[in-house]
Formats: sequence, structure tokens, C-alpha cells
Amino acid sequence: MNRTLRTTLALSALAAVAMSAVGCAAGGPGGAAAADSGETGAQQILVATGASPKPYTFLDESDELTGYDIEILKRIDDKLEGLEFEFQVADFPALFAGLDSGRFNLVANNLSATDERREKYDFSDPYIEAQFGIIQQAGAAKVTALDDLAGKKTYGEPGLNFTRVLESYNEQHPGKEILIEYTELDLQSQYNNLATGSVDFLFNERVVFQGYGGSSGLELEFTQLDGDYLTENFGTNLLSAYALSKQTPNVADVIEQINGALAELAADGTLTELSEQFFDGLDVTPSRTAAAG
Repeated sequence: MNRTLRTTLALSALAAVAMSAVGCAAGGPGGAAAADSGETGAQQILVATGASPKPYTFLDESDELTGYDIEILKRIDDKLEGLEFEFQVADFPALFAGLDSGRFNLVANNLSATDERREKYDFSDPYIEAQFGIIQQAGAAKVTALDDLAGKKTYGEPGLNFTRVLESYNEQHPGKEILIEYTELDLQSQYNNLATGSVDFLFNERVVFQGYGGSSGLELEFTQLDGDYLTENFGTNLLSAYALSKQTPNVADVIEQINGALAELAADGTLTELSEQFFDGLDVTPSRTAAAG
């Protein structure tokens, strides 16, 4: 069933006001999305996203919300009679605050489904299996493990999975720490600063590198780190999924419906098609073993 998706753009300065307005309109936990749509009878699901990083979620030239994470949800919305998605853009920290309070029902922002997050939120089945690696200036010495980066400087954004891995490394290696400069710089500025030598490296995903480093004409190189090494040593979860507030009405049924639609999109090749479209031919869909786990 095709539905018109209503996108609310919450500017950074108004993020808190926008969230408050959503909560007031709802009259309680679950937000406006907790109610059934008067037109369709479907349960409305308020989806929050930071509209960054590209190509997972972003605003296109027409200020329309799109990206791999978003387009999957649009196709799920078309498949499901019982759910209707409404989108809102908010600052990244506000996404978790909204899930905690129940103002947002679902967050679509390439979130790793870590054990820590699973204690607070419910998650859909994964739709991404990430490739993590180190980005450096072209010609720099190759990196095979985080130990090779001791004493070097990088950017870190509080709360991101990448930053947590570096923080875990530092806790395990006193005296050989990586220097983390915490920042709120946008990703393109981070990559530009790496190219000019303001930091020594960035720790990110291959697809993010392609969007902000590889396709920007910067002389940077990506070196993938072994996934098993990251998982076993730092508890890294390479699988991304949609996070849902436990306060969402009928949350178990909502997740079951979303997972059923995700399975159909995987089986008919839609997920691979979208992945290759947004990630320059790269297929990031989870392997069967990873998806089952």
C-alpha cells in the first residue's frame, strides 16, 4: 500500500522544541506515532534520523530525505498495511533521548546493534554488515591493527561505535593510547582536515569513506581491519539494524512485521539493489550467518 510520507525537518537549534512538540501532540509515551492513522487505520511509526552520514541517511538536492536506511523503510512501508512511517530529522544525540522517552518509535541511522544498546532498545534484524577500517593520507604506512596507531591523533564523536572502539583500545593499552580529539565537526570537514594533516587518521566504514573521502578527490586511502579482530578484542558489532523504543505500542508485533518485510526485500534482491545504488556497487547486505546471529 503506497502512502505519502510526511517529513519534518527539525533544525539543530529547534531540535529540543521539535521533540517537545511531538511529545505534547502524543499526549504521552509513544509519541504521535503511537496512534492509529485516521485515514488508513494503520499504526503510525515515528521514525527519527540525523540525516547523516551520507549515504545511509541524508537530504538530497531537493531537501528530500533519502539514503539506504531510509529507502529500505519506504519499501517496507509500501509492503505493510498495518504500519505507516512518518519521518523526522533531529540531532544525533536527540535520537537516543527520543527513544528513551518514547517520543520516537524507531531510529534509522546506521546503528550498530551492540549488547549495550540492546539492553535499552529493541532492534530489527540487521540490514548492514559493515566493513570498518583506517583512513590515512595516501602513501602512509599500512595499518593492520589499532596497536599501529598508538600516539597518533584522530577525531572522535561521543557515542559513536567507532569512538567506543578507540576508547576501549585506550583502556586496554595504558601508556600507548590513541589521541582522541572529541569533535562535532561534520564528516566532510573531518576528511578535509585529515587530508591537510590536522589529524593522522580516521576510523570509519568503507562506504562512509567512499562518500566523504574517495569521491571527494582527496588523496586518502582506506585500509580494512579484520572484522574478527575488532569483534573479539573490542566487542565491536558490525551489524546495523533499526532501533525501536521499548515504549512503542505492540513493539513485538511491529518488529515482527518489519522483519518479515526485510526478509522479503532480501529474498527478492531489493536490499542488494539499493546497496549497490547507494554504495557505488558495494553490497553491504548481511551474510546469512551474520543475519541469523
